[in-house]
Amino acid sequence: MTARDPYKPFGDFLRAFPKEDRSWQPIDAAYLEAQVQDAFAVTVPSALVEFWERVGAGYFADRELYVFGDGKVPMDRDCLVEWNRKDLWLEIYPRPNQGGPVFFAETCFGDQIGFRWEGEQCRAVLYAPETFEAFVLADSPRSLFASVLDERYACTDPDRLRRVAARLGPLPEGMHYVPIVSPLVGGSDNADNFTVETPNAHMRTALALYKSLHG
Repeated sequence: MTARDPYKPFGDFLRAFPKEDRSWQPIDAAYLEAQVQDAFAVTVPSALVEFWERVGAGYFADRELYVFGDGKVPMDRDCLVEWNRKDLWLEIYPRPNQGGPVFFAETCFGDQIGFRWEGEQCRAVLYAPETFEAFVLADSPRSLFASVLDERYACTDPDRLRRVAARLGPLPEGMHYVPIVSPLVGGSDNADNFTVETPNAHMRTALALYKSLHG
């Protein structure tokens, strides 16, 4: 008899995105599920609850990906509920119980990965703050982990990451790599156009720029 794999069915995810042991924290999945339901009046997809139970929170794959925690243990980022409660999201999306997303992870460049409900269908989505674009990553959170995030650079340009990390060094905990001049106003993708910034400042600056350009 073979030993049960405690990470199944997320083995492919963890091979693509290994844990950073220093920042990793367990998640109390039942507690976080209840917190999300109470804060945002939405059902948490079962695949995400299972992911929390088996995988946990923190940085993965040389800090390329961050998974938000439950807030029980202090971390360098907001916990999931705190981050999704920020007022800036209401300027971009409807509330989660009206079709808006709940973000549970982010890339080192601040692209937000989450879920949102369309009637009975729960989709996995990505929001890119620098271009103000949104994408459907998968038709369900389960397929997100099984067939999207089973590849290391599914949501990140590896060449850009290599160039930026070579110039700025490893991503400091709790920060984003951010373009100094936004691509919305002609900023380049060159590494010398990037700096590090807090997520809150990054999101609010990107939103303010978009509003100034589009009214």
